[in-house]
Amino acid sequence: MKVQFLNGGLANQVFQYIFSRFAWFYWQGKEPVYLDDSYFYVEQKHNGYELEKVFGIRPDLLSKHFIGETWDYMIENKQRNVSVCQSLKDAGLDIIMISESNNYTKMNPFTGQVHMIPANEFYPEILDIPGNVYYHGYWINKRWFESYREQLAKELIFPQITDAANKMYEKLILGNKSVGVHIRRGDFVSLGWELPDDYYRKSLESIRRVHPNAVIFVFSDDINWCRVHGEQLGLFGFKEVIYIEGNVGGKNYIDLYLMHLCEGLVISNSSFSYLAALINSRLAFVCNPTKRSI
Repeated sequence: MKVQFLNGGLANQVFQYIFSRFAWFYWQGKEPVYLDDSYFYVEQKHNGYELEKVFGIRPDLLSKHFIGETWDYMIENKQRNVSVCQSLKDAGLDIIMISESNNYTKMNPFTGQVHMIPANEFYPEILDIPGNVYYHGYWINKRWFESYREQLAKELIFPQITDAANKMYEKLILGNKSVGVHIRRGDFVSLGWELPDDYYRKSLESIRRVHPNAVIFVFSDDINWCRVHGEQLGLFGFKEVIYIEGNVGGKNYIDLYLMHLCEGLVISNSSFSYLAALINSRLAFVCNPTKRSI
């Protein structure tokens, strides 16, 4: 039995899904990978579980493989901070955990054997471990995707844009030398994870020297802040600056869709814009603060 933890916002869910699909291809379809969706039964963050809503994919969710009473019992345990992995162990299953993050102690506490690996690296050999394994991680590394890009690209298809505002944005992005700029604030500010203005200013200065006629498309969870601080962010001096607005309340995926159409990207330290760059087939250049290759 192989299980991958599923949690977070859309981008994190996609990276975890990519990892599970890599494993399935790696094993040549001989062993399933179940996605532990228990997180969404106890947490009401971001927009909830979104893989099916956005991409129409039907991953192999762990919840579908337990009868109602058993799954309800596991969720009750989860609410008491007893992870699904721990519940499986307590039920007698010989299982180990592979984790790329110490936050398993909070999100998936486990008293069994835990093997730690460096975060955001590519270690396909962890899939060679026999027996029952629970994988805890986000696996934000392009090689999980690139190894099976052709197959995965067919699965990660966005729904068609229908509203007038986003169709206009789409047309403008495709009709110009478009540069998307993702500025993540929100909880990143309270956590001290937001990027300095200097990163955006220097990135945009280097782009302006080569593409002075570029049109800048600003994506953010705090567009008003971006408008007020446009000068210090280096947003001015281009052909035009367009602030993408309105994609909230479950429509955030549209920002991801629009970003993945831009010819250039200035991404943040968020998995959201890293994913946009990774699946972007039109991307000519990218400014990336994480220094992870795209």
